[in-house]
Amino acid sequence: MTLQPKEISMALGSKSPYLRLALAGSILSGCAASGGLSGGGAPSGAQPAVSKTTQVATFGVLAKLTIHGTSSWISPDAGRHQKLVYVSDQNVNAVEIYKANVNNPTPIGQITGVSTPDGLGMDKRGNLYVSNAGGTTVTVYKPGHTSPFRTYSPGQNPVNVIVGSDDRVYIALGLEGCICIMEYPPHSTTSDLTIQLGSTHGSPMDLALDTSNNLYVTLTNGTVYEFAPGQTTGTNLGLAGLTNPRGIGFDRKGEIVVANDTLNFVQGYIQIYKPGKTQYSKQFVAGPQPFQLTFGRAHQFMYVANVSYGTSGYVAIFQAGHGWAQTGTISQGLQQPLGVALSPKAL
Repeated sequence: MTLQPKEISMALGSKSPYLRLALAGSILSGCAASGGLSGGGAPSGAQPAVSKTTQVATFGVLAKLTIHGTSSWISPDAGRHQKLVYVSDQNVNAVEIYKANVNNPTPIGQITGVSTPDGLGMDKRGNLYVSNAGGTTVTVYKPGHTSPFRTYSPGQNPVNVIVGSDDRVYIALGLEGCICIMEYPPHSTTSDLTIQLGSTHGSPMDLALDTSNNLYVTLTNGTVYEFAPGQTTGTNLGLAGLTNPRGIGFDRKGEIVVANDTLNFVQGYIQIYKPGKTQYSKQFVAGPQPFQLTFGRAHQFMYVANVSYGTSGYVAIFQAGHGWAQTGTISQGLQQPLGVALSPKAL
C-alpha cells in the first residue's frame, strides 16, 4: 500500500488555517485550560485501504489529519519473551513492533484498529497500553496479540498513559477533553481519582512516575508539575529552559529527563535536571522534534520518538555510557512517530 501525504489543517479564527502541528500546540497552550477548543474525534478502528479524516490533539497538539489504515499482523518473534520496541505513528495510524538492541530494524509486527495512536504505556507483564488520541479510549494488548483484551474509556482525546509498579493506571486527556488526568486502581477500568489541570493553564503531554509513585506531568505551557500519590493539587517544579516539554522520565541517577521541543522544527533537546535543581545540568540535541522517551537495558539506553511533519520521523537511541551519544536509530516503517515503549525484557 502506498501511503499518501497527510493533510494537516487548523482553524484559528482569523489566523492562517494551515499551521504546523507543534507550533499550533504552542499557540493554543494558553487557551487550552479555559476550554477554548472543541472538536470531535473519529470513531476508533482503522479500515483497510481506506482514508479517513479526524480532528485530534496528539501530545497536546490539535490538528486535522488524513490517516490510512492497514491490517494488523505479527511475527512469532514478537511473543511474550522477546525484547521489543513499540512505536506509535500518527500518520501510519498504527503501532509498529521491532526487535530491541538492533540498529534500524524492520518491523516484526503492526497493531492497527487504533485511532491516531499517541503516548504508549507498558506494565510489568508486558501488556501494551495505547492512547487513542483520535477517539476516547486507551486499549491494552497482551504480548504477541494485536487485538485489545481491555479498554479504558476516560473521555475524549487521551494523549498519554503510564502504569505504576503497583499496576495503578494514569491516563492524560489533552486539549479536547477535560484537561485532566484520570487514575485507575489495579485491573479496574473505573476511575477512582481525577486530577484537574485547568489551574496550571496548560494541557498534559507526558507522564512519569518516580520510585515513590510521585506523578510528574509535562504541560503545554512549558512547565512540569509533580503530584504526590493520591493528591489532586500539584507543585510546579519551576524547571528552567523549557519551551514545549514533551517526553519525561528518570535516568539511572534519579535525575529528571525532559524532551524539549523548541518549536523551530530543526532541533530539539534532551535536558537533564538533578533532583531539587531547576537549571538543567546537561543538554544535548535529540532530533528535530522529540516527543515521548523511555529507557532500556538498565537505563543504559534512551529511546526518543522524533516526529516529522513530513514522513521522515524516527526513533533516536542514545547511550548513557557514551555521554548520551546517539548510537542507533529506528526509522523503517515510520513516518510520524509520537510514542515509544519497551517490553519488560528490554528494560
